[in-house]
Amino acid sequence: MKRALLLLSSALIIACSKPKAFILNDTEENKYFALELVNNAFKKDQIGECPLIVINGILFEYNKERDTILLPLKKNEILSFDFLNINSSRIVYNDKENDGAVIITTKSKTKSP
Repeated sequence: MKRALLLLSSALIIACSKPKAFILNDTEENKYFALELVNNAFKKDQIGECPLIVINGILFEYNKERDTILLPLKKNEILSFDFLNINSSRIVYNDKENDGAVIITTKSKTKSP
């Protein structure tokens, strides 16, 4: 019985985990562009709950304890949004504690966090 309760509670914790809410510094209609892309990648198991954020090759530091993270970009500045799974991001960025990576390339490569 105890084992069944432990399995059930573990399943609930895993099922209830969700990625952080990454939003853009943009108008209301464009503000949630990043959130939708990150949530889709999370649902497809491309990334975990707290992925690395890389903007133009530079790691974007954010507080992993917070639920909402404001990215210093607008939708029209973004050229591409790519994802690395957990294993690939650990190899590329040599970070054992990351949950994958969100790679953002902007139109103007001089933009950095």
